[in-house]
This record gives sequence, C-alpha cells and structure tokens, in this order.
Amino acid sequence: MPMVLIAPLFLIVAGPPIAGAITDFCHKHPNPFCEDMGKVKRDIIDMSDVPKLNVERAAVGPCNIPMYNFDLCRDQLKSQTIQVVSSIPSPGVGRFDNIPPACMNLASVLGGSCTGEGPRPTPCGSACMQYSGLTDKQMAQLSRALSR
Repeated sequence: MPMVLIAPLFLIVAGPPIAGAITDFCHKHPNPFCEDMGKVKRDIIDMSDVPKLNVERAAVGPCNIPMYNFDLCRDQLKSQTIQVVSSIPSPGVGRFDNIPPACMNLASVLGGSCTGEGPRPTPCGSACMQYSGLTDKQMAQLSRALSR
C-alpha cells in the first residue's frame, strides 16, 4: 500500500524538474530524440489536407441582428431607382413608401425598438410601412435610415 502512494508522490514532486532538465538538455545537445519536442499534433500527424475550422463570429448590429441584414438593406436602398417617399398622415404617424424588401424585414429595429415597445410598424403594402406613436426625433431617425 505505501508503494502505491509513493509513485504518484514522486511524479508530482520530481516531474517539473525532470521536464525542465529534458528541455534544457535538448537545447544544449540537439539530437534526433529532441527533434519532435515543441511540435504540435498537427505537425506530427500529416493533417495538411484537413481544413482548419473557421469559428469567427459574424458581426452583429442593433438588437443582436447580424450586420449583413443591415448591409443588404443599405445596398438595396442605394441600388433601387425609386426613392423612398415619406409622409406624415397625422401627428405621430409616419408612412414610408417604396421600401426595399431587406429593409421591410428590419421594420421594428429601424423604428428603434428591440423589444416591440415604442413605435409600432404596420405594413400598408408590399413596399410600404406605417409607424404610429412616433416622436419627431424618431421620425427624423427613420427618414435618415431609409434615405440613400
């Protein structure tokens, strides 16, 4: 029973100094045994044909919506031949016609709401959106967002 406890204790106490000694020895006396030290698994096993996994996160915009949605909206606004037309049918209501499809998908976010509170967008056609409960500042923000 004491021998079982002595072996792991020896490895815990003597392990780091021995590992350091091997590394120092390999630096001072290069030999074939030491050639593979410092290589990672990808270097030892030929994995050159295996593609590396790209796990970079896509950029996100307001309300945690991917930026490509906003980029698509901006590109469609710039490329369409008909300009978005805004009107104020009554106080606190803004109506926007000729909105591109990508921007229609972002109706709530363009109105400044991530939670559904605030201005309420209501579709009034396939390229029309009417917002109710707008302040003057929100109306200006929407007009700026939907302009080229």
